[in-house]
Formats: sequence, C-alpha cells, structure tokens
Amino acid sequence: MSATPEPTARADHLSLKLMFIQRNTSHLGGTETVFLNTSLDAKDTWVNGIYQNSRFAQFRWDPQDFKLYVIAKSFEMPKFRKCSAKTEDAARAKVDAYLAKAAA
Repeated sequence: MSATPEPTARADHLSLKLMFIQRNTSHLGGTETVFLNTSLDAKDTWVNGIYQNSRFAQFRWDPQDFKLYVIAKSFEMPKFRKCSAKTEDAARAKVDAYLAKAAA
C-alpha cells in the first residue's frame, strides 16, 4: 500500500476548511483499490493526535466495479450510501459533496 498525501486545496471550491485528505492505493490480488482518508478537522486538533478522534470518513473506490463505499466513519458524520463513480475524479467529486454536506 502506498500513501500519497493530497493537497488540501482540492475542496476550496466548496468553501470548506478542509482538514485532512490522504490517498492510498492497494494492489493486492493484482487489482487496484483506492482509499481516501478524510477529516473535517485539522490534524493538529485531533485528540491525542489520533485520526479516529476527529470527524473522519474513510472511503474505498474500486476502479473495476466503479463502486464508492464508506468503510469507516465518525459517529458525528452523516450516513453515506454506496454509489457508482466511473472515474476517480467522479469519486472525489462525490466525496467532496458528502464532506460539504457534513460540514454544513
């Protein structure tokens, strides 16, 4: 699994003070899966520096079946329904929309 930190400017068009985004890619079993770790809180505000103590949501996007899932989230975050996204950009747009809704 490789971790590629993403710049926080991606959600600037949503007027969010975005927080934290990290993109990870897994190549287990010969297939690629993309994971997005997000938080509405800045890293320096996490209690004891622990990601799970923030308002977080972890997403999984599978390029083979085009499904976007939430695999874990804070109890403070709203429900996210599984959906389709044909490209990674489309998946990121759906994540951005979800985060805008959660931040409201």
